[in-house]
Order: sequence, then structure tokens, then C-alpha cells
Amino acid sequence: MKLRIWFLKLVSLGTYIFLWAPVLVIIVFSFSANKYGIKWEGFTWKWYAALFENETVRDACLRSLVIALITVLVATPLGTLTAYGLYKLRFKGKEFLRTSILLPIVMPEVVTGAALLVFFIKLMPFQLGYPTIIIAHIVFSTPLAVFVILGRMQRIDWSWEEASMDLGASRFNTFRRVIGPLLMPGIAGAAALIFPWSFDDFVITYFVAGIGDTTLPIYVFSQLRHGASPVVNVIGTLFTVITIVGLLGAKLMEKRRMTTDI
Repeated sequence: MKLRIWFLKLVSLGTYIFLWAPVLVIIVFSFSANKYGIKWEGFTWKWYAALFENETVRDACLRSLVIALITVLVATPLGTLTAYGLYKLRFKGKEFLRTSILLPIVMPEVVTGAALLVFFIKLMPFQLGYPTIIIAHIVFSTPLAVFVILGRMQRIDWSWEEASMDLGASRFNTFRRVIGPLLMPGIAGAAALIFPWSFDDFVITYFVAGIGDTTLPIYVFSQLRHGASPVVNVIGTLFTVITIVGLLGAKLMEKRRMTTDI
């Protein structure tokens, strides 16, 4: 029995090392003085300074930030309303719709990106650019919000809604004053997951971006095509930090949700 436990611990440790070793290498070499960022030649902050002094990088970072914020502000309330409708309303095909709305999460991003590209070029008179990137990000982010908020809806006590409406409140006011606050941990958790997902996305963005609409992931890809660069290590480190912060935010919202349920 003890041997089995130790074996499971070793497998778990090996899995963590396998997953995190590349990330740790990028973080470590982002502080290396080597001009190619591929070996250690002493500690330095100069690549971080070079990153923020680069106007192209600043523009790409700002562009990604704006797109991610707009995506959060649109996809989160849209996902909330969709989840509420799927949970409360009764209609034919509800289970099919509830399953199919999650397809963008499980479909390969290459398929989603190619489908959106065809949609924008052939079916809609859209010129590729900012609007198409934002629409694409909303498309693949909204199902994530639906998934997270549906999980929250299964945990709250819906008798509060019945009591509110029995006292004369409309459904809208009940949602705004009673159900909304109860859903807030799930809504905040969904937003915390959507932001890094949108900020980090490369594949779908690459398909639907116009000429000159360079987001930070696209900039990183273009730099890697010309060889190794320590600035890419810095960007990778920043991506890692943003993702971890988003996941920690979602985890904190989950803990708050569990506390509220208790």
C-alpha cells in the first residue's frame, strides 16, 4: 500500500515537472543577459526595459488588452442571460441547445477560426480587423461564461426568487436585486477566466485579424519566425503571470461562492 502511494506521488510530481519545466525555463531566461535568451549569462532587467520601450510591443499589448476587456464586458453578461434562460425556461430542444452551445469550447480552434473567416468573408460584408477579432473572441468566450454560470445556478437556493416574486417584485427586479447578487461569484469567476483566454488567444485571432491588427500573441509568433529573442521570453513570462492571476481570481471567486452557499 505504501509503495502504491509513493508511486502515485512520484507520478504526480513528474507530471507537474513536465508541465511546468518549460514555463520555468522561459521565466528564468527572461532575466538572462544572453542576447538570444537561450543560455544563462548573468541576471539583468534590460529585456523588460527593452520590451516596454518598444512601441510596437506597447501597441500590440494595448490592442490585446482592449480586445480582452471588451470581450469580458460583452461575453460575461451575454453568457449570464443565456445561462439563466437555459436554466429557467422550458422548451423543446432545450437539452440539445444546452449541449450545442458548449461546442465552441471543445472544438479545435483551427476549425473555429476557419469557420469564422469564411463567415466574415463570404456571408457577411465585414472587413477583417478590430470588429472581427472582437466578435470572434465573444463567440468562443460566451460558452465559457455559460458553462461557469450554469454551475453556479445549480448551487443557489431558488426559493429566494419565488419569495421575491410572491412579494410583488417583477422578474427583472428579482433578477437584479436577488438572483444577480447570488450569481455574482460565478459571474466574476467567468470574467476572470475569459480575460486571460481572450488576451492569450493566437489561433482564432490569426484567422480573423486584418492587416496591421497585431495582437501580442501574433507579435510573439512573428518574432519567433526570425529566431530566438529574449524579449519573447519576457512576453511569455508576462503571459504566464496574467494567466495565473486570472486562474487565482477564478479560484478566489469559487471559494467565495462556497462560503456563500454555506
